[in-house]
Amino acid sequence: MSKKEVIQKTGKWLVVSLIFIMALRITTYFMISESAAVTQAFKTGLRVILTGVCILLCQKLSSPRDPVRFEYRNILPLFFYLMYLMLGIASLMWTSDVADSGLQIVMDIECVVFVWYYWKVVLLLNTKAAFGARAPMSRILWVATLIVLMVFTVGVWIFPDTFYRETHGGEVARLGGFIINPNELGMLIVVATAAVYMDIRERGKASFWLVFAWIDFLYCLLLTGSRSSLISFFLATFYFVLISGNRKMIVATFVAGIAAAPVVFMTIFVKQGDVEEVMNMTGRIPFWQDLLTYNFPRRALFGYGFMRIDELDKFDSLHSYAGAMTHNTFIQVLLNLGLMGVFTVFTQMWMTFRAMFREMRIHANLFHLCLGMFIPLFVNSLTEFGIWGETNYGIMFYLLIIFMLVLHARRGKVHLTPAQT
Repeated sequence: MSKKEVIQKTGKWLVVSLIFIMALRITTYFMISESAAVTQAFKTGLRVILTGVCILLCQKLSSPRDPVRFEYRNILPLFFYLMYLMLGIASLMWTSDVADSGLQIVMDIECVVFVWYYWKVVLLLNTKAAFGARAPMSRILWVATLIVLMVFTVGVWIFPDTFYRETHGGEVARLGGFIINPNELGMLIVVATAAVYMDIRERGKASFWLVFAWIDFLYCLLLTGSRSSLISFFLATFYFVLISGNRKMIVATFVAGIAAAPVVFMTIFVKQGDVEEVMNMTGRIPFWQDLLTYNFPRRALFGYGFMRIDELDKFDSLHSYAGAMTHNTFIQVLLNLGLMGVFTVFTQMWMTFRAMFREMRIHANLFHLCLGMFIPLFVNSLTEFGIWGETNYGIMFYLLIIFMLVLHARRGKVHLTPAQT
């Protein structure tokens, strides 16, 4: 085997490695055991290992004989995200629980480091011509998610008690079990579905595995019973159909969506015929009203500390349930970092959108992938942890969007020293 063939084979193995690293990273946000100590040890240990692997890969792939120059464009989204983290660190001085806030901020910082090095490895692999291998981020995302979801697809038939979560007094079973919140699992599925659409767009056709992945994703999404994720699925699907420019497909998709809407509403959105539950968003609206009425005015400027919404571990709502998080990422920021946090977060998001639309003129596919991923992240953020909430893989995907917009690479000129020649 020639040296060139060895290098190209190495490139193929790197693509596989990137897929499995992403798949394993996703699993670090799952509950693998009912023991909190075991789960925390698994999450922490595997995340640190995966981050370390990405750092080592980045160092190994950096070669003076085939240099790659990293360039930062649209730096403001990253700058304001780091400002948000700095505000979170500062909040340790006034937080209602230093240990809880400290753990959350450390996990978010580690996630930044992981995504930074992971994206650099992807850029190095795709930029170095010697490898002869490409790893589009869209392909990495959907393949990695398919690997994870196949476990759920098979597991739900073999171990239904583990992979199903019973709600509404045991009358409704939702995919996710104790392993992951069904709404969070639904968000992951829609992010991967957007990646499938993007890969089809880049290839110009749908392969067998892309169709298989899409069918499995839709099957699992319906099993989660997640209303918010189903909404984001339709939005992402309609978006990619619209930009396809195929008029027949656009008309067929909208007709199918309108025809399916009544059935979907009565089977997924209205559970056990309880329309009132839908109208108050499963008790979230009265919970938000109590938070904004009683807790927000007490610490309006700087909040209760990073990921804290009350002086106690849970806010006991007068008109709803008791909760440790708000189920809305923007209200979460308002409570834990106050008006200063909200200003920082909305500025960061504005800068991200500005960078996204700037990239549209340079690299349209990058724009479509980022926007396609952002749709489920944003919808999920309105009712769950979200991109500014407690540590979840929604934060990781949002950071990936930021780094895809900010960090770019191109092949540099070779400068060899006399010793290297």
